[in-house]
Amino acid sequence: ERFKKNIERFKKRISESEILPENKFINDIHLAKFVLIHTLSHILIKELEFLCGYAATSLNERLFVDSENMQGVLIYTVAGSEGSYGGLTSQAAPLTIKKIIDSAIFRSQDCASDPVCYHSDGQGIGGLNLAACYSCALLPETSCEEFNSFLDRSMLIDKEFGFFT
Repeated sequence: ERFKKNIERFKKRISESEILPENKFINDIHLAKFVLIHTLSHILIKELEFLCGYAATSLNERLFVDSENMQGVLIYTVAGSEGSYGGLTSQAAPLTIKKIIDSAIFRSQDCASDPVCYHSDGQGIGGLNLAACYSCALLPETSCEEFNSFLDRSMLIDKEFGFFT
């Protein structure tokens, strides 16, 4: 039930926006998958920053999500910044990436701004984030292709409907 309410909140904010096209998401599944993958991307970047020493400003994301079968994220280093492709690709070894994902999910369960952040009705530009703030999921604007919008940590970790529960 809370999952459906969160999707409805996002849809309402999109329809109220003067900037976003109303057809940005094909349907509710597309929107839900996008928010899930986008939030996962952000907590992975934050985890790479914490565990591996990459500055979040040196990493970018590229999201690949549709309403059918495609859901993925590419995290890459920005040319001329800290870090290297070699250092980042070494983090993608199967056991290493599993540890990074597990640690990111575990760390995302707590936010310095909880319970306010977790139970937010909308925050950020146009209220297009739910459970996401700079303490837990937001990145420097140069790292995010969606300007830190469409994020909801609860879709990953909520005990009722979270993807990773």
